[in-house]
Amino acid sequence: MKKLSNEKKIAILVSILSLFILCFKTFKDENISQSVPVMKNNKEEVKYVYPFGKIIGVKANTDGMLVIGYEEDDVEYIGGIKKGDNIIEINDQKVSGSNDVAKILRNVKSDKVKIKFERDNKYKTDYIKIKNENGTVKLGLWVREKISGIGTITYCDPNNLKFKAVGHAITDEDTNECLKISQGDIYELSNIQINKGSKNNVGKIKGDIITSIPIGKFRNNSNYGISGNMTGKINTDVQLIEVGKKEDIKLGNAHILFEDKDRNITSYDVKIKSFVDDKKNDRNMIIEIIDKDLINYTGGIVQGMSGAPIIQNNKIIGALTHVFKDNPKKGYGIFIDEMIELDKRY
Repeated sequence: MKKLSNEKKIAILVSILSLFILCFKTFKDENISQSVPVMKNNKEEVKYVYPFGKIIGVKANTDGMLVIGYEEDDVEYIGGIKKGDNIIEINDQKVSGSNDVAKILRNVKSDKVKIKFERDNKYKTDYIKIKNENGTVKLGLWVREKISGIGTITYCDPNNLKFKAVGHAITDEDTNECLKISQGDIYELSNIQINKGSKNNVGKIKGDIITSIPIGKFRNNSNYGISGNMTGKINTDVQLIEVGKKEDIKLGNAHILFEDKDRNITSYDVKIKSFVDDKKNDRNMIIEIIDKDLINYTGGIVQGMSGAPIIQNNKIIGALTHVFKDNPKKGYGIFIDEMIELDKRY
């Protein structure tokens, strides 16, 4: 891949805003029972998937409770717990929400509790004082246990109905920590509205999540997005597309798939401007929106668009992940190889 010029390196340092977006697309029942051929080309497997680009809603419960703040800055009872820690157990009992905490604390006879928590992917244990306020026992911490948002699905594998979405980690809005998900669901979305992006304003997608029946379930949440399985009745008319490899990707013209105002999946023109050597993050290439119809519709890349598939030379080669904060027409994309690699680890 081409090395970045100093000008492009500076551009990469531009403030960006992570998009929390997922996508979804269904397919006809008869497609579910079809076996999809895996062809050989120079002794390498050629994979085919259904590309998506449909906006959906997502809801999930966290695995444990993410600490996002303190009721008051009192180190005596907060102990060694920091913002961004994920509490797993209290007094050797697993917790997944405030109801679990209240139940445990009601039976505590000491003025301290044993906390097992996760920090930087390592498990730690500490004893902290608890807070008694008007007869109510508290930890004195603000925690996050549920999340909801809007996003875009990238693709679905026809052989196992596994979907990939977002292209980046679902993170907490207060701590920016990657959330540990115990169980998540994706849903249809209604009453969709687009707040257009501009130089001084990051746009976003709004809508109502239809929570009656989930259309997919997931648990995996990583720097490469979320991964799960489609559920329920699924319908689609999209065609299978070959999965491209890193070496297939070229600078220049490409397009993304995304819902238009009539909720039809539409192809929009983009340019792959440069490649990014950033192995620690979900950013492999810089993408510029050049399609006038999409710019008129959304202003460019908006929150809720992450995961929109990038197509080049009739191959799916990646997904949108982030937007530049001061230029909604530009953002980052991740290679499809990186997203598929997650599936191999679960």
